[in-house]
Amino acid sequence: MAVYYLGHNTNDFYKRFTSPRQNSFILGSSRAGLMDPAVIDSILHQKFPNTRMYNYSFTWAHSPYGPKYLESIEKKIKPETKDGVFIVTVEPTALMVDKKKPDSPEFYIENDKSVGKTSMVAVNPNLEYLFESYEPSITNEFNKKIIPPKNEVGTSTILDNGRYYVKIIKKTAPEKQQMSNKKNMKILQERIDGLKISENRILYLEKTVEFLSQHGKVIIVRMPVNKEPYSIEDKAFPDFDTRMKAVALKAKVPYINYNILENQYQWMDEVHLDEKSIEAFSATVARDILTH
Repeated sequence: MAVYYLGHNTNDFYKRFTSPRQNSFILGSSRAGLMDPAVIDSILHQKFPNTRMYNYSFTWAHSPYGPKYLESIEKKIKPETKDGVFIVTVEPTALMVDKKKPDSPEFYIENDKSVGKTSMVAVNPNLEYLFESYEPSITNEFNKKIIPPKNEVGTSTILDNGRYYVKIIKKTAPEKQQMSNKKNMKILQERIDGLKISENRILYLEKTVEFLSQHGKVIIVRMPVNKEPYSIEDKAFPDFDTRMKAVALKAKVPYINYNILENQYQWMDEVHLDEKSIEAFSATVARDILTH
């Protein structure tokens, strides 16, 4: 069910483009979008008292690593920052491109989406975003507030710290959830079958890490997913870990793949951690930042 909320509420990204410039980021796709900056700050402040973590993660299609995302990050950061902390999350689809097209930025999927189109990322109100990227009609949004949708299983919103917060109102029956997960895995398989590894995206990941390293501490993270999606990703990009270790080594920053560490995490849909697990994972990453 999380895929539905994370995929159909891009209008909520408006808040990310109206908040001020920031000194620390969580970067990546919708998986990272759920990470809790407040939990991370509470742990980091013993060593990084000035850190104000901001979640600037979007979706695999809005914010894969490339020139558009890097440009947006460069505009969103407070330029004077020297003691920031940056959690750079990675996953295969963030470093792949359409296999039918050349691996060249002019063909990238994010070009016609909000991260790619929005040149002003810290203005309020952001008229550019409202005119160029706001998807649902204002009337439709207003009507939803007056007459809430029936049988809603959850709500989602972007908080002031950029976090994409999903609240489950009603638990889905196990058999229905199983069917939903099966469908989601089929979608993931079909999506990844249409992609190929992008050397240019890996290069832009390196550039992103290099840029952020000028402003503070960087850690590269592969978030935990359930066994089936991890297997799908592993078959599509078998040397992913090796490549990420090479990126980290070159930049002299740590890389942690949390899939190979023992955990008790649960997922809403096999790839997005549920509320309890995302809190625990956010705390784990924060503690690892202090020790690496």
